[in-house]
Amino acid sequence: MQRLEIIGHIGKDAEVKDFNNNQVINFPVAVSESYTDKQGKKVTNTTWYEVSKWGNSTKLAEYLKKGTQVFISGKPGARAWKKEDGSIVTVLCLNASDIKLLGSKQEAKTTDKSPFNTGNQVEDDDPSNLPF
Repeated sequence: MQRLEIIGHIGKDAEVKDFNNNQVINFPVAVSESYTDKQGKKVTNTTWYEVSKWGNSTKLAEYLKKGTQVFISGKPGARAWKKEDGSIVTVLCLNASDIKLLGSKQEAKTTDKSPFNTGNQVEDDDPSNLPF
């Protein structure tokens, strides 16, 4: 069994879709890693994942908003297709089994009554520094 765990920021508000008495929540997540190169310049690499969470958990979607930091674990996958211009697009996917909201500085300043909030606040999270 494959399992992937990521911590990243949501790229846009989650969408809920219905399929034959089942529901899916979809949203993109950006995972960034930074390092300093040989010239002393900070380099940031960002990997995007298309996250899907199946089941009747639409209440969770209310809290999955752009910029929110999340922890997600689940089964990884990929999709690829050819565009009209002949180029191939590949998207990394994550079929989530567990989603935890980690919050942001802005949320830490207010009281969050979300039943999905883990209470973990990340001090260095600044939505203005997001790559999107």
